[in-house]
Amino acid sequence: MDSVIAAHKQVGRTLRHLVAIAERGREGIVVFDLNKVIQFVNAAWAVMHGYKTTDELIGKQISTFHTEEQMASDVIPFIKETEQKGQFTGRLGHVRGDGTPFFTEMLMVVLNDDAVRAVGLIGFAADITKKERTEEELKRYRQHMAELIKQRTEELEASNSRLQSQVTEHEQAGQKLKQEMAELSAASEQLREQIREHERAKDELEQHIDKLEQRLRRQSDELTAARARFQDEITMRKKQDEYFKQQTDTIKAAGERLQAQIDKLSAGAPIGESDMSKAGDWGKPAGSIMDNEKTMLENVFRQNVVLQKPKLNTAAEENSH
Repeated sequence: MDSVIAAHKQVGRTLRHLVAIAERGREGIVVFDLNKVIQFVNAAWAVMHGYKTTDELIGKQISTFHTEEQMASDVIPFIKETEQKGQFTGRLGHVRGDGTPFFTEMLMVVLNDDAVRAVGLIGFAADITKKERTEEELKRYRQHMAELIKQRTEELEASNSRLQSQVTEHEQAGQKLKQEMAELSAASEQLREQIREHERAKDELEQHIDKLEQRLRRQSDELTAARARFQDEITMRKKQDEYFKQQTDTIKAAGERLQAQIDKLSAGAPIGESDMSKAGDWGKPAGSIMDNEKTMLENVFRQNVVLQKPKLNTAAEENSH
């Protein structure tokens, strides 16, 4: 019986550890049932949406984080797509508690019970407001620079054309205009230098644009890696839940058989052949059967602890990264 209690305590510690991982996650996490009632949010989700605590959000509708228009055009279709496919990823509009709209990169997964029936959904969200703003600023910057370049080029070409015309006129005027021609030539050289400076500025602009694009690619890669980590964690949790259930059922069954034998011994009743055959120890003394049951429970518990340690360590390492 002590082994059973210890096993349950181990399961409880593991579940608390998984909840702690979710609480410390940088991405927002929300769990809601099929009626769209919120069952869990982590601190990142609450802060992302402008709330101070997670408790004030439990029990509310998922529509708390979206406008009516977002719910109708984006959120409801997103949830239906998730329910059909088991999971779905995409860009989704949200709204903060003060009414400020923003966009997230959303991963949503269906939650199933032991009978593989859908009981709710879990969502993982990363705020891409900065990414959207950077892309918009880059777009405006490119348009502005293109207009400046075009305008400056036209001005330089027009100015150069005028200077060339003046040079031609002065050459036809003769020797008296040689000094003026020299001045115009100097002005033309100055314009060429300005053109070279313009080309250098253009090269610097292209380098700056390349750096911005590299930054956007890095941010995109980080978001992709974050989604992959979340998916791995979900898969690991499902496997752990299945394993915990199997071990709990095994321990429970062994405990019931052992308790039944103890009850019979306490009552002074003899253990019959049917009891022994159930225990798998036909013809052995009662004490030996009880020892075997106890040994089996201890072995199951040790296997449970040994198998869980690598999984817990893996989850902890991912959280530290």
